[in-house]
This record gives sequence, structure tokens and C-alpha cells, in this order.
Amino acid sequence: MKQENTKDSEVIYTLLGSEDRLFDSESAPQRFSFNEEVAEVFDNMVTRSVPMYQDVTRAVVDWALEVYQPNTNIYDVGCSTGTTIDAICRRFDKYGISGKFVGIDNSEAMVKRAKQKLQTWETNHVIDLKAQDAQAVNVENASLVVMNYTLQFIPIFHRLDLLKNIFAGMQKNGVFILAEKVKSSSNLIQKTTTRIYEQFKSDQGYSKTEIERKKEALDNVLIPLTFDKQIEMLKDAGFSHVEPMFKWNNFVTLIAVKS
Repeated sequence: MKQENTKDSEVIYTLLGSEDRLFDSESAPQRFSFNEEVAEVFDNMVTRSVPMYQDVTRAVVDWALEVYQPNTNIYDVGCSTGTTIDAICRRFDKYGISGKFVGIDNSEAMVKRAKQKLQTWETNHVIDLKAQDAQAVNVENASLVVMNYTLQFIPIFHRLDLLKNIFAGMQKNGVFILAEKVKSSSNLIQKTTTRIYEQFKSDQGYSKTEIERKKEALDNVLIPLTFDKQIEMLKDAGFSHVEPMFKWNNFVTLIAVKS
């Protein structure tokens, strides 16, 4: 299997799998699912489809180094192929820190690839990977919980309960990092950011056909909230402070604190 890393001078994570051409043929999936086909190309797909993906990952690593409390857990809810945990382990090793990680994903194909990616870190860290629905997550003794581009796939009427469960399992002064796609309440802004985002994907080598097919496959699968509604939901879950770390048009990364 092909393996590649970031082109940055400091390698911060490992990428596995093949180039994403999943929506380039007539046999492209009609509805998006995190199956074996997607898992095979996911690392390439997410780095080419999510603006500032590397910057968000780097920021998560920086925060992990600052807020991780010894003998607590770091959770990655929706860990996919384990890239975030991989990046944190890489930095922790640099500073001689041994971490305890719990990675959860409802796709067994993703968890299988995460195990492959993270096996190199198991000598210095405790890593527990679970093929489990995020809605059934039982967070315990967490000083950091990361949920990158996952909540947007959860049915809206289940999201607040999930966030409350996460909040309940966190330590005092624990940090929750949430990265999501959002939508605007302004039609003009929404249409403009959509065009800019589609141009971004075109610049990453996706054809117009691929972009349109994937958009159709994600319809009613990925359901974004507005920026304000997302912050409101985090506060309703119990987080006392919520602030944006990054925002690129219709993508945002939020920091929430349990006081």
C-alpha cells in the first residue's frame, strides 16, 4: 500500500492509501458512506477536500501538548484512519510524553486502517481503537476530546445529547475541539462560499464531474448548522467558553472549555 507524508518540512502525520478518484466514474456511489472503498482513499480525499486540514491538525497537536493532563484520556470521536492520534503521538514522543488515546469510529474499515497507521506508536502510548457509533460513546476521564468533521454526519436531533455525553466525561478545564462544515444564514454568503469551496476542490485536481457527484452523494448525509447555532449547541451542552480557532468560509474549528 502506498504511504506518503505531508510535504511540510516537519512531518506531522502519516497518510496511507490511494489517490481519490472515487467519483470519477459512472459507478460512483449514489450515497456517501464510510465503507472500504472510501477508507482506501480517505486520507487523500480529506487532505484535498478540507481547507486548512493540515493547519487544523497542527493546531490540535499544539493544544494537546498544552492541555493534556497525565493519567487522563484523549478521545478522538470519529477518528477515521487515525491521523489526528498519529500526529499527537508524533509530537508527544518528541517531548517524552506518554499518552492514553481512545479512537472511535463507526466504520470498521476506517478503524482497520487506523490500527495499521498507529501500530508504530503502541510501544510508548496506550491506544484503544473501537468500531463504535459515535452516539454510543462513553467518554471517561478526558482532558481533551477531538471531533473533526464528524458531528455534521450525526442526525441533528441526536447531536445535543452526544455533546452532553462528551461534556459529562471530561475533566474540569478539559478542552473539546470541534471542526465542522457550517452554512450561512445569508443566501449571498452561502452561494459565494460554495463557489469558492468548489474552486478550492478544483484547484486540488478534482474535476467538475467529481465535485458534482460527491455533492449529490453527500446530500442529506452531511447536514451543516450555522456558525451561531453550532456555538449555541455547545453552550447548551454545558461548555462555558466557546471560541473559533480557525474559520475558512464554510469551515470552522471551535475550542470549547469545561470550567
